[in-house]
Amino acid sequence: MKKNRSIKVMMWIIIGIVFFFLMEMLWSDVILATTDNEKGEDNLLPFYWLLLIVGGTIVCTLSYVSWRKYQGEKKEKQHRDNDKLID
Repeated sequence: MKKNRSIKVMMWIIIGIVFFFLMEMLWSDVILATTDNEKGEDNLLPFYWLLLIVGGTIVCTLSYVSWRKYQGEKKEKQHRDNDKLID
């Protein structure tokens, strides 16, 4: 059980690091876009906020659904195992 938990923790740490670097790249683009605004380029800040909100919502929804499916399959397996013990 502890091994499974440590794998989950390591996975979340890796996801956090990847997310950090992605956000760093996005913010560097935003800073460049705001400094190049004198040249007539558009500001991309609203687009990045929209991308972050929609993408975050999709990721959260998919994570929740997969977690609920995992929990349901786990309970179903326990129920089947209990039925086998009774017979």
